[in-house]
Amino acid sequence: MGSLQGPVIARNVSAKQAGGGVFPAVRPVAMAAPLGVAAWVLKRNGLRNKVEVISHPQSRSFTKPQCSLSSSSGGSGENFKENDSDYVNSSVVDAVEVKSGTDGFVIRMRDGSHLQCVHNNPQGAHVREYAPHPAIVLKMEDGTDLLLPIVVLEMPSILLMAAFHNIQIARPTIYQVIREMIGKLGYEVKLVRVKKRVREAYFAQMYLTKIGHEDEWIRFDLRPSDAINIAVRCKVPIQVNKSLVFSDGMKVMDCRAPMESAIASDLDRPDGQTITETKEFNLIQNMFRAAYEERYKDAAQWRDRLTHFRSQRNWM
Repeated sequence: MGSLQGPVIARNVSAKQAGGGVFPAVRPVAMAAPLGVAAWVLKRNGLRNKVEVISHPQSRSFTKPQCSLSSSSGGSGENFKENDSDYVNSSVVDAVEVKSGTDGFVIRMRDGSHLQCVHNNPQGAHVREYAPHPAIVLKMEDGTDLLLPIVVLEMPSILLMAAFHNIQIARPTIYQVIREMIGKLGYEVKLVRVKKRVREAYFAQMYLTKIGHEDEWIRFDLRPSDAINIAVRCKVPIQVNKSLVFSDGMKVMDCRAPMESAIASDLDRPDGQTITETKEFNLIQNMFRAAYEERYKDAAQWRDRLTHFRSQRNWM
């Protein structure tokens, strides 16, 4: 498997459709994969030891989410092992966005610090430059501390951070609804796996087991952003394919803490100019706060202001 070629987008495409690394315009998150899970919930009575495709109405933007029902006696022909040696457990890092530029690959943390990273694979090709993008970052728990950054849309990233910090949202999200529906039907989420990358797209799967009958399990194809959001809410393992970690993983070379003293010194300058980093941070903070409070119209306006601000800095 080749090395990471710039930003990798967790989008819902098939292996045949996976194309070049063109970033979609920022838009409300598409819930195709989670709704595919909900569709299975509504049609569960039709599933009995067979493989069946459950999908939402056809759309040019999304492929059909799939689910497979299997057991120890047969079904899909694949044996599900929770402790598969091909996978490594990971945890979510409190990251906000990633950026690749002349100063290398940088992960910006929520506390304002920056992680300077390099590719784990020394044979990897040069990573092209790209502007800051929202991301979900996974840290491997096998002692290597490698990071796997996955560029996603803004809304899954915001909802993940809300769950990560136990921030209460006024109305239930689609991920909370799916969790409740799965439990009501006698199943539980066992784990999720980030399985592979096809060009610029990662692919993930979620495994459910029947309560009291763990030999009966169901596998769903999901976008990584959706699978990880559900895993965090259900408090289940997030596993990553080891070959993917080797090819796409990042090593942290340096951690730059927020420069509080420098900021205080700059704020006291006689010219009275506003610091660029401070203004950007305030825009991001206002956007996240509006999203947490479900003021999505306000969040979109703050997002547009942030995009315009960054374009003025020639980041985009």
